[in-house]
Amino acid sequence: GSRDIPMLLNSTPGVYATQQGGGDGDARITVRGFDQRNIGVMIDGVPVNDMENGAVYWSNWFGLDAITANIQLQRGLGATKLAMPSIGGTMNIITQGIGGKKGISFKQELASGTFLRSSLTYNSGLLKNGFGVTFSGSYKQGDGWVEGTPTQGFFAYLKVQKKINK
Repeated sequence: GSRDIPMLLNSTPGVYATQQGGGDGDARITVRGFDQRNIGVMIDGVPVNDMENGAVYWSNWFGLDAITANIQLQRGLGATKLAMPSIGGTMNIITQGIGGKKGISFKQELASGTFLRSSLTYNSGLLKNGFGVTFSGSYKQGDGWVEGTPTQGFFAYLKVQKKINK
């Protein structure tokens, strides 16, 4: 638990991910030899790479693991109409939605370095009017593994979907 999303892809051929820097959210990913500045990262099809250097700051997305349904990874150059750095490949993180299981979940994680993370997730499923809502919120705090690497953050994500016809 509480690993950055790139660390989940270490078993994928052509992908290498590491916890760089020792701080929380300092993960880096390499696909086919290209670092994350040359990999297009999207969440539900929306690019999240930094506009200046193409990097992805995983510390901004620490609570996304609670609602990730699927991760699509394309290795190598692909055709896209989006202006994004995708020479090494493209990663699309798909979150839960109206097709997901209806319910509320609360999770707490404890780890070394006095790390504590609390997460709350709600998914309405598909409602009668065709809409659906997914919400996730997470709060974390800790002293870090190494002196001088404390962490504290809040993450919130809201997704509203509408099913049109079939």
